[in-house]
This record gives sequence, structure tokens and C-alpha cells, in this order.
Amino acid sequence: MKMLTLTGSPREMGRAFGESERDAIREFFALRVANAIMQAAKYGGQEVAPGGVLDVARRCVAPTRAYDPAGFEELSGIAEGAGLSVEEILALNGLTDIRDVLSWPGQLDAFGGCTSFIAQRDVTADGQVLVGQTWDLASDNMPFVLGVHRVPADGPETWCLTTAGCLSLIGMNDAGVAIGTTNVRTTDARPGVTYLSIIHKALSARDLDDAVRAVTEAPRAGGHYYYMADGGGRAFAIECSARSHAVTEVTRGYFNHTNHCKVPGNVVVEGAAPSSTSLQRLGRIDALVAGGAGAFDVARARAALSDDANGSDAILRVDYDGISTNGAVVMAPERGHIEACHGLPHQSPWFDLKALAADPAVAPLA
Repeated sequence: MKMLTLTGSPREMGRAFGESERDAIREFFALRVANAIMQAAKYGGQEVAPGGVLDVARRCVAPTRAYDPAGFEELSGIAEGAGLSVEEILALNGLTDIRDVLSWPGQLDAFGGCTSFIAQRDVTADGQVLVGQTWDLASDNMPFVLGVHRVPADGPETWCLTTAGCLSLIGMNDAGVAIGTTNVRTTDARPGVTYLSIIHKALSARDLDDAVRAVTEAPRAGGHYYYMADGGGRAFAIECSARSHAVTEVTRGYFNHTNHCKVPGNVVVEGAAPSSTSLQRLGRIDALVAGGAGAFDVARARAALSDDANGSDAILRVDYDGISTNGAVVMAPERGHIEACHGLPHQSPWFDLKALAADPAVAPLA
């Protein structure tokens, strides 16, 4: 698994990221835009040109800069290093939200989506909160997944799983703040701050309440679900549309999420009825966490994220309609642990991301 370490100011970190991954970023950007255009035609009958995607990205620049100047500086540095425009890098980072802003009808990613869990202390084997998820997207995106270790000149150290040219996606900082996301589609999407910029800002917080506010106070571009936990065992589930949010503090048991809205206020603005795969995956992760009640641990979490029950509606996505599980993450923030795999979690090696950042030759976890 590839792991980059970036140091310095946000601009310096971004520029180093863009320069080191220039060819990959440019190839990944072209694939992502082509995939979005294909899905618009296939599922919604919409003919969208690349310029339409970039026009929305351009309208997201000002709110993104105002929301998180440091994060925007890093995006700008990535653009400089990769030889692309800021709008292109922002589109690469926020393409899911940008598709929603374009209001393409039909159900996109009918076989796609991520599966996440929060397991509180009363259901885990060691009495510590455990969170994690699969990360599912187009199968041809697999080569562009990597880990990034950031050591900013001013701010917490972070470790995350992401893709070439992108900000934080699923990660943890040295204060124990952990965050991840699953996608939901809502019809109130608008030009605004896209989800990776929101997660990146949340990971710059040393306090979980500040991280929660990074989500709830953002002028969000689209709908997403975010889960968070910290080194004190607190955990929150935040389901958002672009214009509303619902915060649930998870104090016991478990709270899992896939790719459909659970909050009534968000259901009424959902872009499509819940898909079979989203419903089946939620039911399955609920059963797996509940079945391990009192014994749910990292090993069980890995197994749950590798579960292939229900075929094309399984948690593990193996190139169903061009969608695969590109990686997975498990985090135990009370002990500062984050581990991840690049690729299908039932057959890919898992790594302790902190150990991998310290030593690229470190052995995979047993």
C-alpha cells in the first residue's frame, strides 16, 4: 500500500502532493469526469459536457476558500503541482456533490456505495469505541487509492485513506478525532463546500465538538452522512442534506449507515428511493455488529467489511456493475489506532497507517 508523507504549510503540502502524483492525478481526473458523464447519460438520460462539471466546480471555489482557507491553500498547491486548474482539482475532490448539483435524475451508482459502522463501548470486546467503513467507487479507480500522512506546520498530524490529488477522506488526527463518510443524494444540492473539504477541516480540529461544527456549519454542496469519534469514547452520527443536518450522539449500542437517508427530514428531499443494495447492506452490517455484541473487535470489523453475503447486494463489492470496494478502514480512536487496506478487504493486506508512515517496509497486520 502506498503511503505519502507531506510536511510544511498547506500550500507546500499540496504542491508536493501534486508534483509527486502528477501523472496519476491527471489520469484519475479524466477517468472521474468521464465516469460522471457516462452515469448521467446511462441513468438519467442527461447529456453533460466536461465544461458543465467544471462550471459547477468554479462556483464552489469562493465558498470553499471562505470556509477553510488552509484547506483551499492545499487544494491550490495540488493544482500547481499537478499542472491543473483549481477548478479541476476541486471537481476531482467533490465530484459526487457536483453530480448532485447538476440534478441528474435517476438513480446513480445503483450498485455502489459505502457501508459504515459505529460500535460503542458496550458492544466492543475491549470496551472502546470502534468505527470504520468500506469505500466503494468505480472499479477502475482502484489504482489511485493511497494513504496520506500530513504533518502540517500549524495543526494536528493526520493519517488518512484517500485518492491521488484529494484531501482527507477517511482518517484520524493525533488528537484522536476520527471521521468517515457515506454518500446520500438529496435534491437540495447547490454550489458550495464539497465533502472532502468538510472532512479535511474536521480533521484539523483537536476537539470533537469543533469537528462536528465543521460539518454542521458548512455551506454544504450536497448530501452526505458523516460519522465521528474521539479518544474519549464519544461518537456522533451526522446525516446531512445540503441545507439541513441531524446530529445523533451515539452513547451505546451501534449506529450504522449505507447510502440512503434515515432522517425523516432528509428522506423528503432524497433524490431516489433507497436501492436494494443500500437496504441490504445496512441490514447486514446491523446483523454483524449485533451478532458480535460484547465481542465486536478489529478482527470482526475487518470480517464485516469483507462480508459477501447477499451477492450483488453484499457489503463487499466485487466489480458489480463496474463498482468495487476500493479500500476499507477501521479506527479505534481511544488508542489512536487506524488501519486500512487498499483494494478488496477480503484479499488485500491491512496496514497500521501510523506504522506504515514511519516505515514503508513495515509488514502487514496479521
